[in-house]
Amino acid sequence: MTSQFFNETSFKRENETTWKGNLDQNWNIGDVPNGGYLLAVVLRAMQEQANSKNLLSVNAHYLRPGVTGEEAKVESLILREGSSISTSSGLLIQREKPSLQVLAAFGDFKKTTENLPKIEIEPPSIPSPENCEKRSAENQGVDLSIQKRVDVRVAEMGNDSDRSELYGWIKFCDSTSVDSLALALFSDAFPPSIFSKLGRVGWVPTVELTVHVRNTPKEGWIMGHFFTDDLQNGSMIETGRLWDSDGRLVAQSRQLALMKQTGES
Repeated sequence: MTSQFFNETSFKRENETTWKGNLDQNWNIGDVPNGGYLLAVVLRAMQEQANSKNLLSVNAHYLRPGVTGEEAKVESLILREGSSISTSSGLLIQREKPSLQVLAAFGDFKKTTENLPKIEIEPPSIPSPENCEKRSAENQGVDLSIQKRVDVRVAEMGNDSDRSELYGWIKFCDSTSVDSLALALFSDAFPPSIFSKLGRVGWVPTVELTVHVRNTPKEGWIMGHFFTDDLQNGSMIETGRLWDSDGRLVAQSRQLALMKQTGES
């Protein structure tokens, strides 16, 4: 049985390089689709073209907000198909204008790593999901249709550092297993970390997002740690990390986002 995440990020393939479908409103934050969801839609087509290899790395530039209830088109092109890594470009188009430009690498994680050196980032110690606050429209000040698809819990943590930090947990509401595409979605599905220091400051649209997938996650909740240590000239840079239920680092992200007042275009 397929999942909500798979069904609602899968467009119909029209030909070798083109997919068409409608963006699903159940992934909206306010009136617009979540940026991680838009990225997953494009990556789903790119992954199909790359013969279902794991996502290893992706860089996405957000050009325009997505629109639910209207047809969208994904165009994908394999730039290089190697023995271990394939690189592709993807484009999401709506209303005959590009909305999202993506460059991604797909491949397989090495199965034998015993003889390879490691530098690992340990997960932080945070309260369990049951002892964290569920993300809600009330505490974020905006309608969150995405709550129907992902369960996000935010931990209450003391913060005496200069940077703005957010800790928490995430999983699919239907308990779908987390794959590499889901990690790209999860990297942009938590509340902006800047809210933990400044409160609800308005709209924080993503301009550019990079995600590196490091491991295939084990079953269970995914732990997240996001922090902003650079806020100036109306924009912020946020760094994110995700760990699986075994405490293994499974993804890292970095994004540039704008800070806008609600209603500002």
